[in-house]
Amino acid sequence: MPDPQRPSTLGDEERVIELHLPSRLGYEKVAMDTASAMAKRMGFPLDRVDSLRTAVSEAVTNAIEHGNQHDSAMKVVVVFTGSDDGLIVDVADQGRKRLDEAATERLPNIQQVLQSDDKGGWGIWLIKELMDEVQFSVAPTGGNQLRMVIHLDR
Repeated sequence: MPDPQRPSTLGDEERVIELHLPSRLGYEKVAMDTASAMAKRMGFPLDRVDSLRTAVSEAVTNAIEHGNQHDSAMKVVVVFTGSDDGLIVDVADQGRKRLDEAATERLPNIQQVLQSDDKGGWGIWLIKELMDEVQFSVAPTGGNQLRMVIHLDR
């Protein structure tokens, strides 16, 4: 519940920012920079801003690589919604490849990763470690959607 004694750090027009990004690596940086700017305006400490940047980068990269399979005609939609007590980030792809639910619960095996040429498999685990809440669902576009929440503790 918002504290009526604490003034809002965002104007109503700044509470929601929506990005439509092509599925090309490099565009995750646009989402990272937007997340960072919004979190700083909201008063997040720098370590939490860094955590948010990393989680957003991982989520958008996964959407580009796995969900949309690098098809630059397909979009990754990122919606940032600020409130008095935190920031919600929704990342949705157009879902050429459905998210394997088992992958959302699996812990990376450090020995297998070190012995393999494929260093992937850490993204979802990292997102869950860095964010306060993480949910996976079907996006309105029929693809995959990841909702991340980071709370503003003052």
